[in-house]
Amino acid sequence: MKVLRVLPYLALLPLSGGCMDTTLNSIKDPPGDGTPQIQVDPSPIDFGAVPAGESSAKIVSMFSTGDASLNVSAMQIGAGRETFTLLEPLTGIYEPDAFAELTITYTSDGSETTGELEILSNDPANPNLRVPLLASSDGIADTGDTADTALPPLSAPVAICTVDPAEVLAIHEAADWIGNASYDTDGGSIVDYEWTLVSSPPGATTVMPAGSANRRNFSPDVAGEYVGELIVFDNDGLASDPCYATLTATAGDGLWVEMFWSYGGDDMDLHLLQPGGTIADYFTDCYYANCTSGLEWGGSGTADNPILDLDDIPGTGPENINIDTPTRGTYTVYVHDYPGSVYDSRNDTTINVYWGGRLIWTDTRNLNSEGTYFPFVEVTVPAGTAASL
Repeated sequence: MKVLRVLPYLALLPLSGGCMDTTLNSIKDPPGDGTPQIQVDPSPIDFGAVPAGESSAKIVSMFSTGDASLNVSAMQIGAGRETFTLLEPLTGIYEPDAFAELTITYTSDGSETTGELEILSNDPANPNLRVPLLASSDGIADTGDTADTALPPLSAPVAICTVDPAEVLAIHEAADWIGNASYDTDGGSIVDYEWTLVSSPPGATTVMPAGSANRRNFSPDVAGEYVGELIVFDNDGLASDPCYATLTATAGDGLWVEMFWSYGGDDMDLHLLQPGGTIADYFTDCYYANCTSGLEWGGSGTADNPILDLDDIPGTGPENINIDTPTRGTYTVYVHDYPGSVYDSRNDTTINVYWGGRLIWTDTRNLNSEGTYFPFVEVTVPAGTAASL
């Protein structure tokens, strides 16, 4: 949630005699350049049928969708406040594309109920947005018949899942796993969202983020496909069938080199030599000691400079070196089995080489010689060819 500052604004003002005025009054906040815009999803907010005496909660997303800062100055439950409750009003300044997740609860008396969520903002089209709140009857009526009445069988909820965006650049971009469109076919509520990362490329270490319906800022560390599984549970304890969403993490358009290994505690270091370079030379070899912020190669600018984006010591990688626009020539990839690490047995080490976003070479070799530099492959640019060493 990108809330930059919270305004000291009180939505409910005490009246004389101790009463409370529940009217939201518009603020004088004309936008500068651009137009602020508010959007609430879902709208209306439908709790369905909740048994009398029980409570249900809904997560509601509020978005700043305009091209100017959205000033949300107050929010409250207007009509229906006897049964609907806004747990925490989230007022403040929301920059474009920012969002917040509001929690609204409903305590059922068994009857059909309506209400309104009121949100006051500087959106010129919706300065006092009113979002309908709905709850239907639980359907159980006293007919005076004391005979046993069979209740209809309960139905499982339905999981709806996506990942946004569906394709990102590995390491440098992130995606959100989205599940808040899931629903209960009986009109009940979803009480738990169980997200699991069921498939990742070899060498990947990124895990599913914490959260509830939506899991945000997932940044893959290896190129390839990631599959997320969502199972939701309703207030009757029933589970949905699994829903699957697939995220594709791409390599860059230039030269992209990945490395990972099998056993932790064995510090492997990735090295990339420029054409004519020398291993462990500070200026012609990109590695942990000189390349985490980039290394000056080639002509002016940074597009032809290498950078070590990922470096790992205690684990199993991954490590990554890439060059957006490498200069013409033949580049050499080495692996250094750094001396002094705890693990000193044989260790399967994998190198993947991408050129123009396409995997052009991969190999796994069993290394066991502390302090040794192992040559793996030569890559020729711009031909995009690779030769094992």
